[in-house]
Amino acid sequence: AVVRCSRGGKTTALYELGRMLKERLRGDDVAVIYITLNGRTSLIRWESLNPINAICRRIAFAALPRTEEGPDFAKFAEEVEVSSMAIVEWLGASPRILLIDELNKLEGMTDPGNVAKQHFLTKKTAILR
Repeated sequence: AVVRCSRGGKTTALYELGRMLKERLRGDDVAVIYITLNGRTSLIRWESLNPINAICRRIAFAALPRTEEGPDFAKFAEEVEVSSMAIVEWLGASPRILLIDELNKLEGMTDPGNVAKQHFLTKKTAILR
C-alpha cells in the first residue's frame, strides 16, 4: 500500500511505477496492469454493488488499444461485463503485477489485498515486489 497525504503524488508515483515496470519487463512475458478508480475511469455508483466486477472491468479496459481520444470508459462500463475468471483465463499462467489506484474507493471491501490475491493472483502467477 502506498499511503500519503491528499495531493501527495500517490497516483503519479503508482502510474510511473507501472510504466517503468512495463519497460523493464518487456519481453519477459509479465503482465503489468495499472488501473485506477479515479479520473477517466472513476467508480460509477452502481459498481459499488459488485467491486470485483468493477476491478475486472478496468483490467479489461486497460487492455484496450489507446488512441488520442481514448476509448470511452462510461460506455464500456455500461456495455461490458467481465468476471474475475475471465480475467484469470485471459492472462493464463503468465506472471502478473496488478497496480490499483484508489482501491479505497470501493466501499464494502474490508480486506482489498486479500480480495486481489483471491481473485487475480495464484502462487504460479503472483509477483509481489
